[in-house]
Amino acid sequence: METQGVVSAYERALELTHAMLDAARKGDWDRLVAQEKERSVYVERIRMLDPDPLRDPKSHERKREIIAEMLRADEQIQTLTQDWMHELREVLGTINAQQRPSRTNGP
Repeated sequence: METQGVVSAYERALELTHAMLDAARKGDWDRLVAQEKERSVYVERIRMLDPDPLRDPKSHERKREIIAEMLRADEQIQTLTQDWMHELREVLGTINAQQRPSRTNGP
């Protein structure tokens, strides 16, 4: 694949990463998962099309910048999803606690 095409693929993966971060910030977990699946397909394509990313010095720096930005966004996404998982555990714990007395005092 030509250099510009490879860089374009990296940039599309970055766009998808930004969309994932936006979804995580908005708590749109379904959209986050959908974007992550699409990005995974793109990342796999990049691996096949650009097995040696360092071989082209012209695009090396741009690829490095894109990857670094993707990693920063992924860290933010991870933090947001961890917070959401913590909240979900609390809600599930509350539901379970509310259901316990009704089970012991059942019919």
